[in-house]
Amino acid sequence: MLPAWWIWAVASAVANLAVLVLIRGRWTRRVAWLALASMGGTVAGNLVAGRIGLEILTIGGFHLVAATIGAQLAMWVLILLAAAAPARRSPAATPPEVGQDEVPPDR
Repeated sequence: MLPAWWIWAVASAVANLAVLVLIRGRWTRRVAWLALASMGGTVAGNLVAGRIGLEILTIGGFHLVAATIGAQLAMWVLILLAAAAPARRSPAATPPEVGQDEVPPDR
């Protein structure tokens, strides 16, 4: 049987993902990765808050504020890493290469 805070963790992760999608205004193909980041950040935020004793808005053994901060941080880090990664191009989308020996005529 799962601990009760797992139910709150899943609900919090889904809510945080929904808020992020509403803020960004886009539903991209990265939403599955964002869902994993949201869940991981929620669990990490809850565990860190439990270890350091942060007792802001707890529901039973679930630290809602810390879990929300953890989820949002994890998702934004994923978004920033995806933006920093080089874009993949399909071979059909690349323009044909011009030989280096060819010089365009001056007109």
